Amino acid sequence: MTTNNTPSRAFQQDARAWSAFTGTNYTSALRQMSSPLAQGLLGPRVSARRLIAALHDHELIGAHGGAPRLGENGFRSDSPWSFNGKSDYIQLALITDMLRMFTPTSDSEAPDVDSYSLKHTAEWFLSPHCSYVSNGRLIWAAATLRLPIADPDGYGPNLLIGISERKHNYVRRMVGTGQTRPQATHYRPAGYEHLRAALPQVAAGELITENWVRPEPVIEPAPFHDWLIQQVGRNDVVGDLAGDYSAGVRDSDHRVAHTADELLAIFHEVSHSPEAYDAVVTSIAEWMRTEPSSAPVRTERIGRDSSEHQGWGAGAGTTERHEYRCPCGDGKIIEDHDNIPGFREHDVWIACDKCRAEWRFVERRGVRDWALEPVAVRPAA
Repeated sequence: MTTNNTPSRAFQQDARAWSAFTGTNYTSALRQMSSPLAQGLLGPRVSARRLIAALHDHELIGAHGGAPRLGENGFRSDSPWSFNGKSDYIQLALITDMLRMFTPTSDSEAPDVDSYSLKHTAEWFLSPHCSYVSNGRLIWAAATLRLPIADPDGYGPNLLIGISERKHNYVRRMVGTGQTRPQATHYRPAGYEHLRAALPQVAAGELITENWVRPEPVIEPAPFHDWLIQQVGRNDVVGDLAGDYSAGVRDSDHRVAHTADELLAIFHEVSHSPEAYDAVVTSIAEWMRTEPSSAPVRTERIGRDSSEHQGWGAGAGTTERHEYRCPCGDGKIIEDHDNIPGFREHDVWIACDKCRAEWRFVERRGVRDWALEPVAVRPAA
C-alpha cells in the first residue's frame, strides 16, 4: 500500500528482499510490488518475503540450510530459477490468486491434483496476463499458501496439491482448449467468477478497492440425491441409473437432483437411451415407497394461453390453458380453466397414452395444485 505516492514500509522491505533474492534492481522490484495485477484479488497481497521464506523453511520443499529442493522445473529439479527481473513477482502473485480459488482439502484427505496438470490449468486460466507457468512456480505458490502438498513417488519433479480434484476439473474444462465445457456449476470454485472478471480490470490498470470475501458454504438438502447415490452398485436398473447419474454429477455433466422431479428434468436435458426413462420411473416409484412423505412430481410448464371471453349472459370472464411436459416428454399435461360466470370449469389431464398408464394424479389436490406419482408407488389391490 502507498500513501502520497510513498511506498509503505512493507512494500520497501518486500522490494529489498526480492531485489536481493532475484538479482533485480530495487526500482524494478518495487514496480512489481505496486502492479495492480499483484495487489491480491482473492486475498491480501502475497508477501515477497513470505515467498522467499517458503523456499527456505517449508517442511517439504524448503532447503532448510542445504541445497535448494525446488527448481524451475519442479521438486528435486536441478534447473535453476530463471528470473527476468520484470514480472516474476507479478506472475507468482497471479498464480497465488488462482490457487486461492480453491478451498484446501482437509487434513484427512490425501492431496491428489498433480502439480504438472495444475500448472497447465493456471496457464489457461491466467492467459493472456501470464502465458507460461513453470511446474516449480506452481509448487512454490502452493507452498506459500500452505496448501497441503505431498510427494507421490519420492523421486519425480511433480507433487500432489491439496485442492478438490472435481473443482480443478471444472476449472480446467472451462478454460482449457479442446475441453468439453461442464454443464453444471456445483463444483465451480467460489472465487472463479470474481477472479475471471477482475483480471481484465486490473490488467487495464484499475485497482480493485472492494475486498472479496469467501462465501460461507451453503448445504442444500438433497434427500432424493442422497438416496439415489446410495443405490450405486445395485445389480438392477435402479443401480445402473444411479451409476450413470453419479458419474454425471461427478463430471459436472448435469446438476444435482434434489428432488424426484428434478431427476425428470435432468433426464430431458441430457442424451439418454430409450431404456433410461423406464429406469427413472422405477427409481422414483421406489423412492416414494421408501419415503412416503416425499414430494410428488411436478413437470415443467411449456406453454400458456389466456383470453378474454364475453360470457354467456352472466358477465364476461377469461379462459386459461396451461401446458406442461408429460413425464416421458412425448406428450403433455393439459390444465384448463374457464373463469366465466355461470360456467366455471377447471380440469387437468394427461395427454399421453404412455404416461397415463404409468402415472396418476395425487389424490386430494386441486387442479392448480396437481402433482403426479408413478402408478407403481401403490399398485392396485
